[in-house]
Amino acid sequence: MNQPQASLKTWMTLGRISNLPTVWTNALAAALLASSAGTLAPPSWRVWGLLLAMLSLLYLAGMLLNDLLDAEWDQQHNNPRPITLGLVSRRQVQLATLILLLLAGASAVGLSRLIEQPQWLLGSVTLLVGCILGYNLLHKKYVHSVWLMGACRSALYLTAAASLAVPPQPLWLCAILLGAYISGLTYLASQEHRNRLLSRLPLLLMLSPLALAIYAETLWFWPLLLLWLGWLGRHYWVHLANPQHVKVRAFIGAGLAALPLFDALVMAVANQPLGSLFCVLVFIVLPHFQRWIKPT
Repeated sequence: MNQPQASLKTWMTLGRISNLPTVWTNALAAALLASSAGTLAPPSWRVWGLLLAMLSLLYLAGMLLNDLLDAEWDQQHNNPRPITLGLVSRRQVQLATLILLLLAGASAVGLSRLIEQPQWLLGSVTLLVGCILGYNLLHKKYVHSVWLMGACRSALYLTAAASLAVPPQPLWLCAILLGAYISGLTYLASQEHRNRLLSRLPLLLMLSPLALAIYAETLWFWPLLLLWLGWLGRHYWVHLANPQHVKVRAFIGAGLAALPLFDALVMAVANQPLGSLFCVLVFIVLPHFQRWIKPT
């Protein structure tokens, strides 16, 4: 039987490409914070290019692997993902995932040859790959595996910082806070097919970035914090507050769209105003991108 010819939009949907800019803002914030805290020069353009390519490839591989391993579950629960809709075959997704992982590995090796302390980079990349594989293998079996998804973003922060040097102390806190935020969001996503808010504990985890205020020394940190709280508060009120009109998927999309604002806060801590402004611009554009390619 002939395999389906997947369109570009099908592959973009498989890769949840509307969330990809959040990987870039994560990397930007972590690298600039490491540069600021360690009084180091920012990464060179060659390092930036390989770092963003490697992280993007790993993100896309993780998303494809997620759909591949969840195909049976999606079929049973009528989840309209590209594989279950017959828009792309499992074999095609397997091959694409393997190619992405191999390219990511090649990027990691190339990047390690450009920096002075490659052991930290290779260690954090190994941790990131392990968390990606662990989450995809376990998340349908163990609800608390959502912490592995949070660990993926934490490891991403550490990897971006390790492209410069040993991740400094403030970077570790930011990585932990980001991991807690993503874990809370993923707890909600695990109930997406039921469209029910079973507990508000995940919402408390999503407030973890408030701890960044400990390091706030710039005036623009506070308007950014209010923007972030206002965005999440509005979408909580619209999509979760009323038990009769719960829209978990819509709130998850809003929570993902808020990730660049977290990075803007981190760069405010690092006294990087242009970086903060760039992340705010990504935040403004991201919801429009999500209307074209679903973020979940």
